[in-house]
Amino acid sequence: MRRHLVAALVALPVVVVTVLGLPLALQRSDEALRELAHARATEARELSPTAVKALSKGERAGLRQRIADYQDRTGGRAHVYNAEGQSVDGALCLLPPDQLAQQKVVRAALQGQFTDSSDRQISKLAEELIVAVPVIHQGLLVGVVVVCSALDDLELKQWTIWAVVAVIGALALAASGFLAEPLARWILRPVRYLEVAARRFAAGDHTARVPVHLGPPDLRVLAETFNHLAEQVQHQVTVQKSFVSDASHQLRSPLVALRLRLENLEPHIERDGSRGLEQALGEVDRMTGILNALLLLARAESGAQAAEGVDVLAVAEERVASWRLVAEPRGIAVTIEGEGDFVASAVAGTVDQILDVFLDNALRMAPAGTAVRVRLVEDAAMVAVQCIDAGPGMSPAERARACDRFWRGAKAAAGEGSGLGLAIAASLARVNDGHVLLQEAPDGGLHAEVRLPAWGPGRGAHHPNTLLRKHRG
Repeated sequence: MRRHLVAALVALPVVVVTVLGLPLALQRSDEALRELAHARATEARELSPTAVKALSKGERAGLRQRIADYQDRTGGRAHVYNAEGQSVDGALCLLPPDQLAQQKVVRAALQGQFTDSSDRQISKLAEELIVAVPVIHQGLLVGVVVVCSALDDLELKQWTIWAVVAVIGALALAASGFLAEPLARWILRPVRYLEVAARRFAAGDHTARVPVHLGPPDLRVLAETFNHLAEQVQHQVTVQKSFVSDASHQLRSPLVALRLRLENLEPHIERDGSRGLEQALGEVDRMTGILNALLLLARAESGAQAAEGVDVLAVAEERVASWRLVAEPRGIAVTIEGEGDFVASAVAGTVDQILDVFLDNALRMAPAGTAVRVRLVEDAAMVAVQCIDAGPGMSPAERARACDRFWRGAKAAAGEGSGLGLAIAASLARVNDGHVLLQEAPDGGLHAEVRLPAWGPGRGAHHPNTLLRKHRG
């Protein structure tokens, strides 16, 4: 954008100079030609009385002397023709008298054609300007006075006009080039601050604000609007997180008390009501799980934790070993694939929780006798943990909504799951500057994958959470 703005600021003066300067230069050049022609026509009319005497009375000596004086005084050359177009006398022009008499302007003057108030005919040849003025005596055309003028001075004047326009254009271009860059920086500086603040805000730094004293007034208003919007969003997010956290904490104690009371009722309930008691305890456990998930989600979105190097392979081996205790009674094999050092930049404990979500979903949906594969992949910038099952999978529409809060697929059993697992995994991945990807597995199951930044020298110093913590501190 800055390059485009600089180009526009540089091009605008050039366009203005071109649009205005070229017509002005053409007009001034034409005016210079008309001024020279008018001056030569005036001089030709001044020679007309002497030409009349020479043509009517034969006083050619006086005409010859007058033409010589004119040539000495102005540097121009004059020639006189009678009414039949025959040369009478004069200083030779560049063309011989016979050829000069055949010029259109001379023939028009011999026919008495007057073109303007100066009674002149003008012809701009390649090397001289010819002005022909009819000579009238007692109402009759008696001859023509032809004045020839070299174009050196005119061309010099015209070149001077074009040079002035060119110099003005060059100065405008130089000035615009010199001022365009700082002017573009001044205009776009608030836009850059706004872009940086918007990126930080989108990354979870709700304290990001834009300076309101930089740039043009319109952009200052935009900065103030962004800051006001950011404050409103920050307030709403803070209220929402506080509500979720407080509500979850406040509800845990009543749920624990409710479970204890239900368990204490067991000896007093007849055999026919034991099934209802078990269902009630199951609902209490389910609600407790939802509250725990909400607390975990609130902590994940708080963005106040620092990233560190996490040995993903060790974490995966530990979680797979734990979930095998759940999988083996159902005849489901849980395998792990991956060799080498898999070190990711992540907040401590988050990779464990993401894997727990993946494995929990996979084991609930995988049929007995199948396998759940955990695979680790890395490249120069990312470490990926993949969990692949052989369950019914999800449709593209379901995969698009799977990470929404409280969303449960159509294949989920009634009362099973809270609809928060993948939402928590996706939130934890975002905290670590990563993301969760859901795809169809080759065998028709679900391919769940989390991609995290690889840990490297200085990586933690540039992690978004670290920057956020420094900004807040």
